[in-house]
Amino acid sequence: MDPERVAKALEDAQGILARHVEPGPRNCEQTINKLLDVLDDEAVVQALKDSKMEKPTTRVPDESEIVTSKEEAEIRIRDLKDKARME
Repeated sequence: MDPERVAKALEDAQGILARHVEPGPRNCEQTINKLLDVLDDEAVVQALKDSKMEKPTTRVPDESEIVTSKEEAEIRIRDLKDKARME
């Protein structure tokens, strides 16, 4: 992965957008084309893909999902089954 390449692309894109929102005439097509030049670069796209593969997302359970007894677990399972039947 090349984090410097991604950071540079983001900085460049921010600069393009900053110039676009400045007062004065705007050329939307030209702005989009400049953004595509910066963000649709194969090395940037690949670096982003690589970074997503390196960092799997971990789901952290909500406090309300944590059960501390067998009875709570059975109630939770029953409630989830009932909910699934309703949907």
